[in-house]
Amino acid sequence: MPGDPLALCAYLSERAEAGKANGTLDMSCTDIRHVHRVCGVEDPVASEVVRQVRRGLLRTYGAAPRRLAQPLTVDEIRQIVGAIDRTSIGVRDTAIILLGYASAMRRSEIVALALTDVEHKPAGLLLNIRKSKMDQEGHGQVVAVAQGQHAATDPVAALAAWRALRGETPGALFTRIWSSSVSLESLSGHVVARMLRARAEAAGLDGTRITAHSLRAGHATAAALAGVPLDRIAAQTRYKDLTVLVNRYIRPMEALATTSSRDLGLSTSMVVGWVYGSPARSNSCCSRGRRRWVSRRAAMSASTSPAASLPLASLHILASRRAASR
Repeated sequence: MPGDPLALCAYLSERAEAGKANGTLDMSCTDIRHVHRVCGVEDPVASEVVRQVRRGLLRTYGAAPRRLAQPLTVDEIRQIVGAIDRTSIGVRDTAIILLGYASAMRRSEIVALALTDVEHKPAGLLLNIRKSKMDQEGHGQVVAVAQGQHAATDPVAALAAWRALRGETPGALFTRIWSSSVSLESLSGHVVARMLRARAEAAGLDGTRITAHSLRAGHATAAALAGVPLDRIAAQTRYKDLTVLVNRYIRPMEALATTSSRDLGLSTSMVVGWVYGSPARSNSCCSRGRRRWVSRRAAMSASTSPAASLPLASLHILASRRAASR
């Protein structure tokens, strides 16, 4: 103490090259700054060389996370759950997946739940989150989970099945299982992440980008696609920074819905058939044997234009002239 600014620059560069996100590097700098201030020594993070290196790393690698978790859709959740066996471990894993997806909880919040944190109501469940990433002081938050419309994906029924196996002994809600024997030892967040990836791959999905956050991200994305208002999604996910919610989940879905590439006729679902070029017109770019796509959208626009009343041969000549003028 104090730390060498050049050593800190090398440390940050090495971690950035290893794939650590800019937010992780900022957190490391915050910790280093705090330790130096507590000890009353010069802060290396405040040096000009460290500031320059941090700006350079930001320009080189960007501020966005390198690899976002893949949001799981409802169909994918159904596929994953449908491939799980009915053993004790399978019943527990099914309850974790469905409850995590329906509640949009973080993995740390899921494994921190105790039996006393679950309150049954006629319409579903109330989950008491005693402490979380955004509630370090432990003020507590309540998350509601409604009953599912389908028995196979009902989080309330899945949790009831797991509790019947676990028993009502006070302790963690989700516990480890040793040789088909349910223990009272709580799970870690890493267990949830590894379990979800393994279950997804067993169901035939690519697990490369599937993490425990895929449940939370999938809830937000599926809700946005279903037209759920932003305030309701924010209340369920408990994001303090709404820009994260909007930029990561809402805007990508809006972009897919409003992209102009839908109108280019590139999608195979819009293809109606082939139209052959007219051999009688020498100035047409559609010579004998050359073919053109005609899309459903083009057909609809033609039906509302004056050319809609023309015979098919005339429409073909108009299309050839349009192509020749390009």
